[in-house]
Parts: sequence; C-alpha cells; structure tokens
Amino acid sequence: MALTKVQAEGVNLADNFAFTGTISGAGGRDLLLSDTISSAVAQYDISSTYINGTYDEYILDYNLAPSTDNQQLDSRVFIGGVIQTGSIYGYENSLNSASSYGSSNGSTVSRLTLAGIGNATGEYISGSLNLRNVNSPTFAFNYFGHNNLYNTSGHHQSTKNHGMLVVANRASIVNGFRLFFGSGNIASGTVKLYGIRT
Repeated sequence: MALTKVQAEGVNLADNFAFTGTISGAGGRDLLLSDTISSAVAQYDISSTYINGTYDEYILDYNLAPSTDNQQLDSRVFIGGVIQTGSIYGYENSLNSASSYGSSNGSTVSRLTLAGIGNATGEYISGSLNLRNVNSPTFAFNYFGHNNLYNTSGHHQSTKNHGMLVVANRASIVNGFRLFFGSGNIASGTVKLYGIRT
C-alpha cells in the first residue's frame, strides 16, 4: 500500500479520530490494569502479567481503605516471581504538614506513608507511584510518589515517598509489586497500572 505524506496543515485535529493500530515514535502511557477490590484481601499483588520486560517504567495509581485503624501502607517487590521479604528496601517519607520524616536503609518493607490512615467510613488513602528501572541490571529499581489520606481523626494529610532497593540488590529485575497495610486487610479499593512508552 502506498504511503501518503500528510502536511502539518493537512489534518484538522479538532475532528474525532479512532486509532485502532499501534502508534510508534511517541511517548505516552498504556493502561495495563484497572481493578476494583470489592471484598477484603490481605494484600494486593500485581504479577508479572503486568510488570515485565515490556516496559521499564510504570505509573501505579491506587485508592485503598484499611480494615484496621491507624495503619501505614507498605509495599514489597517480586524478583523471579518470588515476593522479597528480606532487608533489601531503602525508603524515605515526609509528612507535608510538619517536619516529620521516616526512613530506613535496610527494611523488610518499603513504607509508602508516614501518617496513620483511618478506617472509619470515608477514610482511605489515595496515591500514585512512579516505578522505575524495573528491568535494569545497572540502575536499581526505585520509586517516587505521593499520597493523600484521611488520618484517624478524619483529617486530610499528605505525604511524599521515595524508595529503592539497597545497593546489594541493584541488579535485581523486578517482575511484580505488592501493596498491603502494616496490619489488617485492605477492605476495599481501586488499582490502576500504566506502562510508560518512551
């Protein structure tokens, strides 16, 4: 089939277009997972079906309500399909409303919050994480993000969070991600995962 070159003024972008093929040469993000947690679960796992060699960077968006009051949101990664529970996580968090910080350079979890999340009706956490270097044997898997939440008094608080695998695990290829509260279940929530095209 012969190709037709379209001039810059040759397409009216005010019209509606339905793209059914693959567009290459431009960055963007692809929705890979959109899930609703409608009954209580101990944790939420994103498997290698979604986090794999296809993308090296992901955006993870979540809304999660804890079953138990005054909880922190934690995470872990899968390496080779196995959840990692060793002291391989480094993280730093800050509470935006105060000079409060939390950090570790060898934790068994990667902590995503600093404020305790409430479990009363309407209390929950909403956040977004940028997951990077998922497939790099040179630069360690790392993330950065932010959260909005209602604390145990029903007041709004927000946190920033950053983390990465410790230097001894810098070459680990990550192929899954787990979200869970420090204690108790995830009562309900929504999770979306996007692969970042470069």
